[in-house]
Amino acid sequence: MAPAAHFADRLVERVDAARSHLVVGLDPDLRELPPELLDGASTLAEAAAAVEAFATAVIDGVAGLVPAVKPQSAFFEALGSAGVAALERVEERARAAGLLVIEDAKRGDIGNTMAAYATAALGRVRVDGHELTVHDADAVTVSPYLGPESLEPMVDVARRFGKGLFVLVRTSNPGSALLQDAPVDGEPLHARVAAMVEDLGRGGVGVRGYADVGAVTGLTYPEQAPALRALMPHAYLLVPGLGAQGGRPEDFALFLDDDGLGALAAASRSIAGGWRAETEGDALTRVREGAARAAAATNATLADALGAAGRLRW
Repeated sequence: MAPAAHFADRLVERVDAARSHLVVGLDPDLRELPPELLDGASTLAEAAAAVEAFATAVIDGVAGLVPAVKPQSAFFEALGSAGVAALERVEERARAAGLLVIEDAKRGDIGNTMAAYATAALGRVRVDGHELTVHDADAVTVSPYLGPESLEPMVDVARRFGKGLFVLVRTSNPGSALLQDAPVDGEPLHARVAAMVEDLGRGGVGVRGYADVGAVTGLTYPEQAPALRALMPHAYLLVPGLGAQGGRPEDFALFLDDDGLGALAAASRSIAGGWRAETEGDALTRVREGAARAAAATNATLADALGAAGRLRW
């Protein structure tokens, strides 16, 4: 089997094609869906169908406007086997729409357990001589708490199939500083994790200069962005916190490199919740149109901010 194209190279291509750094989170909390989608639902299967319809409408709305989507696996797993099946179909729909899929699962374990997580998210399982895809995401988020050897099985699978991973380094939640900023030998713990990310990525740098091992770095801590960017010059950064979490568009420029690349701004509720501003059409039409309007508006806001900072690529 010929190796797939490098993940980060494909990501840069999608970013340039969409002229957007925005990745749209798919976090289908049942409480955030239009009520009509859940009318009459009384089983996990019916709730999963509503979640799938919602996520599919968001995908249809943002396709062509952004390079990637980021389904949060927990909201699908919470609905049992029907929810996991819905996640697989949602990811397939996103790929068919020309979007990269970053599965937000934050996996972390060792040995063959981590290898199994990697197979589920990124790889293929061998059954009677056949290699079968499972979720077939393009990338997955992972936790570094068990050390670098815990990430190596995921890196191995990612490289075999042209996929990627994003390691939690400096997350956007307020309580993260308790551990991530803790001093270790005169530097914050997140700096040590960042150095580990750069080291893990050395063997997987694509022709565009970015590794298949990226990092999650929150937009809510922009003062740390220059140091993180310097510690991880080859890592693509997944930057959550834009919108509902309070991250400011004008700070996103700090996460980009001199080419105006190297980072994705992640937004979930502010895009998928765009249906609330729509008044015409049925529920799925409102979801689709609301997501499209919100994504376009966010792209414009980011472009204005990057232009002011001298980091606008297009």
